[in-house]
Amino acid sequence: MTRTRHISFRIILLVTAQLILFSCNEEAIEWDLNTYRPDLLVVEGMITNEQKPHIVRITRPVADPSDTPEPVSRAVVAIFDGSRASLLSETSPGIYQTEPRFRAVSNRLYTLYILHNGIEYRASSYMVKVNQLTPLRYHQVEDQPNRYELDLHETADASMLEIWLDWSHLPAFQDLPSEETRARIVYYTVKSIDVNEMFRPAKERIFFPQGTRVYRRKYSMNRYQEEFVRTLMAETEWRGGYFDVQPGNVKTNLSDGAAGYFSVSTVVADSTVITPLK
Repeated sequence: MTRTRHISFRIILLVTAQLILFSCNEEAIEWDLNTYRPDLLVVEGMITNEQKPHIVRITRPVADPSDTPEPVSRAVVAIFDGSRASLLSETSPGIYQTEPRFRAVSNRLYTLYILHNGIEYRASSYMVKVNQLTPLRYHQVEDQPNRYELDLHETADASMLEIWLDWSHLPAFQDLPSEETRARIVYYTVKSIDVNEMFRPAKERIFFPQGTRVYRRKYSMNRYQEEFVRTLMAETEWRGGYFDVQPGNVKTNLSDGAAGYFSVSTVVADSTVITPLK
C-alpha cells in the first residue's frame, strides 16, 4: 500500500510539472474538500497508580486539522474496577474528572462506561509494571558552550516517556515568553516491528541552558496500549495524518460509535537539574 501511494504521488508531480511547462493559460480550480464528520465520540482517558484527579476528555472528530474539537457535555461517565463504580464529574465542557483520591491498582480490570444521548460506550484496560527510569543523558551542543541537548533512546520496556524542560527561573530568561523558556517532549518506545517506524520524521531539536530543570514521567503500556500507539504513530507522526480526522485507521479499545483509547498505566517519575558535563 505504501509503495502504491508513493508511485501515485510521483505521477501527480509529473503531470503537474507538464501542465506548468506546456500551459500558458491560468484557470482557477475549486477543490471539493471532504468535510464529512462521522458521528463518533473521541475519547481520551488515562488512569494511573497515582492518587490524584484523573481526566477523561470526550469530543467530536473534526473535519479539518486546524479546527477545534467540539466538547461533548452532559454525559454520564464512570469507571468500574470489578467491585465498585466511581462516577466522574464534568468540571468543564467535555472534561470529566475522578475524585481526588482515586488511583488504579494492579491485578484489576478497569472499565470506562459512558452514557450519552441514550447510547452506551465501553472500554476496558489493565495496568502492567514499568521499569525504573535510567539516569538522564545529555550532551553539549557543538560550538555552544552553554547549550545542551537530551540524548533520547528507547527504554527496555514498551512505554511513554514525558519530559518537561524549564529554564524560566534563570535570570537571563525571566523576561522571555513561556514558549521560549519551556518545552515538552513525548517519546514512545514500541516493541512491535512496523516498517513505518523506519521512516518517521525527525523531531525538532530542543536546546536548553545550564540550570534547566528536567522533569520526567514514564508510563507503562500493556500490549493493547502498545498496539494503539503504534497505529496512532503510523497515522500521525510516521505518516503525517491526524487522529481526529481519520479515527477509523487507529486501533481502539472503545465499543462501536467511539474512537480513541482508555488506558491504565503505572507511572515512575524523577527530576534533574542540568549541570556542566565533566
